[in-house]
Amino acid sequence: MSEILDLRVDLPSALTGPSAAFTFVERFAAHLGAPVRPEDGVPEAELAAAEHRLGFALPGAMREWYARFGRRWDLFHALRYPYPPEDLEMEDGVLVWQTEKLFSYGFAIPLDRVHETDPPVVMDSHEAGGEWTAYADRFSLACIELLITQNTLCGDNGGRRRERLPGDAEYLERHLTAVPSLYGPEACDGLQRWFAGRDVLVCDDRSDDGVELGWLEFRALTPEAADRLRAELPGEWREIMDY
Repeated sequence: MSEILDLRVDLPSALTGPSAAFTFVERFAAHLGAPVRPEDGVPEAELAAAEHRLGFALPGAMREWYARFGRRWDLFHALRYPYPPEDLEMEDGVLVWQTEKLFSYGFAIPLDRVHETDPPVVMDSHEAGGEWTAYADRFSLACIELLITQNTLCGDNGGRRRERLPGDAEYLERHLTAVPSLYGPEACDGLQRWFAGRDVLVCDDRSDDGVELGWLEFRALTPEAADRLRAELPGEWREIMDY
């Protein structure tokens, strides 16, 4: 496995399917100095027990994700909480596998799609009445979204945000690489975009109605990359705090 990680190239490549996605997770973790180890996965006996309780086999991509990374909370757990296999639950025609920590919204796989290797993911907002709506076209895509979202919100050399300024979009489009959409066409309404440098991720987030222009959030893989981004995009960067 190559030790070189270039987010401009490797992140878009990770969005093509489960194999590419899970290879990227391993490379991302190794680059952070916390490589994935065999004991980081959920044992086969626990996966089989969950399937027996549910009455069906887990989708292939979901099963592989648990088997390889199911105990790596440092990679996938910050403001959101992926359920361990024993807590997977069925409700309203879906298999719920992830929730926001304060249970404001959840993520699930439609039960009529669980037979697929890499099924779509839907989301519900309890504040909006609990209706399940399209979120990501594939489970493996949702895993990458979860990885980079949670590592941008909380992490060394990043986990910083500031209010978005008028010139930010031009800088991002000129100097960084736009990441293909992590969401299905019905999710986020195009108000959240990701950009990658070689060793930095930036989220251009205009979904918060409470801020005039929205937010910029970033995660750098090295202290040098974090310092460089703050110099090129000056402003009042504040640490994003978990809750």
